[in-house]
Amino acid sequence: MRGRVVIVEDEELVAQDIRYILEDAGYEVPAIFHSAEDLLEGLEKLKPDSIIMDIMLEGEMDGIDAARIIREKMDIPVIYLTAYSSDEIVKRARETEPYAYILKPFHERDIRVNLEMALYKHEAKKNRVKLVREKAINEYLKRSIEEKEQLLRELHHRVKNNLQLIISLLSLQIRYIEDPAIEEFFRDYVNQLRSIALIHEQAYPSSGTYIINFREYMRRLSSRLLSSHGRASDVRVTVSGDHAELNMDTAVPLALITAELISNSLRHAFSEGGGEISIEIRRFNGRHRLVYRDNGHGLPEDVSFPDGGSFGFRMIDNLAGQLGGQIEVESSDDGVVFTFEFFEQFYADRIT
Repeated sequence: MRGRVVIVEDEELVAQDIRYILEDAGYEVPAIFHSAEDLLEGLEKLKPDSIIMDIMLEGEMDGIDAARIIREKMDIPVIYLTAYSSDEIVKRARETEPYAYILKPFHERDIRVNLEMALYKHEAKKNRVKLVREKAINEYLKRSIEEKEQLLRELHHRVKNNLQLIISLLSLQIRYIEDPAIEEFFRDYVNQLRSIALIHEQAYPSSGTYIINFREYMRRLSSRLLSSHGRASDVRVTVSGDHAELNMDTAVPLALITAELISNSLRHAFSEGGGEISIEIRRFNGRHRLVYRDNGHGLPEDVSFPDGGSFGFRMIDNLAGQLGGQIEVESSDDGVVFTFEFFEQFYADRIT
């Protein structure tokens, strides 16, 4: 066994992924925590060799607060694993003297290399040996933090490439599917991935983050979905409203919601011919309102939103909650209207 490593991550799937990476590399993972409070309560008993910790955690205390306490009271190396890299967060993180600062999405190699470096560095510090090596590692970490803007741009580029790779793999697989239901299932996933990829194509940097013009984004997304479903000739989509610039934390779930609504209309609302879809976005009193309409034949009598419909309806409802709002649905023989008021999400507000 190469060492005992505790994982502190509020996303269970991410935590399990890290655990498998560590165990495959020969490390023991004695515990996974979702909050800093639980971590601090269990550290004395577990006595790990290192901690891999997200900055955004459940509870009132974030990862940086926990790392500061660990540094003051215990001698355990901490590795940050986070998707956030603002000036304020980086400054706070630097004061805790972390052993590594890894940006999400991470590669398996990032975890293994940085953990190995952290354990080696920690051992050198305890024995007061190899001080030159330790200084070089600290200088590398300092330089990495100062170059965060470049890393964020590279990360943005990698996300786009990786999304395209997944889309291409699924698209190739679809060619070999003979069951129409399974084929439609996979095509829906491809369309959802394309909606996210399109966000990264149109996003541009502003004030340390990436934002998109959502109204223009909806025009491009609807055009692609019409082509994907073969309805470009008989279904018309109009997009109107205010000039809405949204950050990535808001745009991605909103894109998934609208992509699913458009796909549902194209599959079910206009089965007997063409039709029209209108999408309107407005900003008022610090909130946004999205109104989606189609002039199809409405929802079937035995279908209700969200639990009485497909998985797509439940996904839409969950994403709406993630954006701090609820979707109202009105259905008649003249079509269906989805109205959604939401708040723009600011990642910094969730972790500070």
